[in-house]
Amino acid sequence: MGEFLVIFACLNSTGCKETSTHYYNTHPQMQEIIKANEQRIKHYIGPVFVETFAPMLAFSLGGTGNIRLNKYFNLQINKDSNILGFSREF
Repeated sequence: MGEFLVIFACLNSTGCKETSTHYYNTHPQMQEIIKANEQRIKHYIGPVFVETFAPMLAFSLGGTGNIRLNKYFNLQINKDSNILGFSREF
């Protein structure tokens, strides 16, 4: 049922980010699948490309790129704004 709500929200372009974020946060098996896929991509392509060039490519194509600066800071870039983010987990 949750998958249907996410698909419906994204197809209608209303609340896609909110519903997909909520679905991701409430389903640990989805988080594990995504982390495993990210690790597999880093293994095949290389971590430098994934963490540096891929966000720049996304930005140049009109999307949003997240560049990890270090353990706590990241830079989110898009055509309208640049955001320096800080995150720390306890």
